[in-house]
Amino acid sequence: MYIDFKDVSLVGYSSGNTTEHDAYEVAVERAKKLFLDGYILVLGLSGKDSGAASVCIVEGMRRAKLVSSVMPLYVVTTNTRLDNMVLHDYMLQLHDDLVSFGKDNDLPIFTKELNPALSETPMVMYVGRGKLLHSPKSGKNRSCAVDWKIKPMIRFLDSIKNEYQTDRIVAISGSRDSESVVRRGNLARRQEDADRMVMTDLGWSQPIIKDWSLNDVWNLFKLIDDGEIESYSDRFDVMRKHYSAANNGTCDLFSGDLNRKNNKSCGSRFGCVLCNFHNKDNSLEAQIDIAPQTYGFMKPLNQLRNYMANTLFDYSNRSIIGRSVKDGFVKLSVNEYSLDYRMDLLRYILTIQADTYETTGEHLIDLIDYSELCGIQYHWSRTGGEKAPGMAFKIWHEVVNEGKRYPLPVTEYVEEPIPKSVKYFHLDHYVKVFDVDGLDDDGFNSDLKHLARQFRDEDGDVQRVVRYSEDKSFNVITENALAMDFVECFYLQLVEDGLDHKCPTVMLKNMLESGVIQLSNGRIKTLHKEVKRAQALNILSRYSDDISLDEIVSALSVSKDVMDLTLNEISKQKNQSGQQSFF
Repeated sequence: MYIDFKDVSLVGYSSGNTTEHDAYEVAVERAKKLFLDGYILVLGLSGKDSGAASVCIVEGMRRAKLVSSVMPLYVVTTNTRLDNMVLHDYMLQLHDDLVSFGKDNDLPIFTKELNPALSETPMVMYVGRGKLLHSPKSGKNRSCAVDWKIKPMIRFLDSIKNEYQTDRIVAISGSRDSESVVRRGNLARRQEDADRMVMTDLGWSQPIIKDWSLNDVWNLFKLIDDGEIESYSDRFDVMRKHYSAANNGTCDLFSGDLNRKNNKSCGSRFGCVLCNFHNKDNSLEAQIDIAPQTYGFMKPLNQLRNYMANTLFDYSNRSIIGRSVKDGFVKLSVNEYSLDYRMDLLRYILTIQADTYETTGEHLIDLIDYSELCGIQYHWSRTGGEKAPGMAFKIWHEVVNEGKRYPLPVTEYVEEPIPKSVKYFHLDHYVKVFDVDGLDDDGFNSDLKHLARQFRDEDGDVQRVVRYSEDKSFNVITENALAMDFVECFYLQLVEDGLDHKCPTVMLKNMLESGVIQLSNGRIKTLHKEVKRAQALNILSRYSDDISLDEIVSALSVSKDVMDLTLNEISKQKNQSGQQSFF
């Protein structure tokens, strides 16, 4: 990755005349004690604060090793594909430095890049499932951080626990009280302490630099640069330059003056480039302006973020058909992104990827690959509404292989309107009327009978479905180029064989039968129902090319009172049928 910091100035960067760093020595001793007590340490490395913590931990490990043998240190960085790409690449360079230092000093240091589960990756969530971009109106619940960062860390900690058969594992963080009021409150709520371990959702945790100021962090890096403190890496000056660029080209520190009100200088925060909890991504925009040769390739992502933020409350981009089915009815109100909006998102994102590669010759932006694409198609197929099977694959070929481009439109922020009254649609009624087959297939009635699979539903009835494979979690199989071959070859063969004239859910059947999609254990029962409902919606959508599926469903929906009367009547009929069967 090309890096050019010629436009970044380090105004006023100074650590004063002292080479002492008392906070550093204290933090090193905290880490040393943990190693001497026989704990495995795990650190999530993502930025300046965790970078400072990593220096303290490695030095604590080195000193502990002089006294006795030590358990391993694991340093991990999560790749959401939406974090600041240049900073993430720099974190992986620090990974290399950590491993090299460990080998040179006979220290058991290991690094790993973590990933969210495929079903929880940002692109599968936004483009595939239609989940809405988080915003301040979403409340304090930031499920994106849980799905993309916390869950991968929990899974990794569990794997370490199983590998070593021990609970003596401590998750170390770079969290500091002075970062923000929110961070201080969260640390206090969890009763986290810099000097002792506490039990949290991650297991044993200890923020060893919790009591540091921002100046303590930058002063440590300055002392490393000046050779006053030894470290596993000699490139922390690059850390400073990244943050300087995000701070409009300056890094004005006043080390030693810890009570100074300007303590947040050069304290820019990095995270998801689509984060919508602030009006603007000031850090990223400053980086792009200051050093365009280094960060400029991310400008389209900032534009994508602004597009999604501006259109979040444009209800014409929302589906009115709810996903939850209760007593056979779905609620019609303002729900997730509509399929049309998600298809446009896919076009825009693939265009950004293709344009970036053509401009730079590198895959610097890689949000959607074969795994995400198949995951997106899986969700589109199972929820219904596609005009033809495999629309995600069709869009992929248009952009990637045919060279079509879909630039982001210019938008203005749309205020949230007042939602319309809620109505209810009896979806399961149309499932019965249309007598759809779900994941069953007519071919099983003839020479393909041996390919059928079976399971028993909640009522004990045997259901016949296509071949499928299961594992602990949903996944797309990329080994032996299976996903790539499905997208690039098998899909095109299906189109040539007349795919467009079939129900769109046939694509999901093909993905299951080919083994490219792997379901989570027990998922087949629910998926069979979902596909039946998708097929009913697909039949309704074909009634007219001039009327949207939402309009058709809305015309067939009823009020809550009518729904309740219908359910009462259904209940009476079931009771009467049961009594007649008994006698």
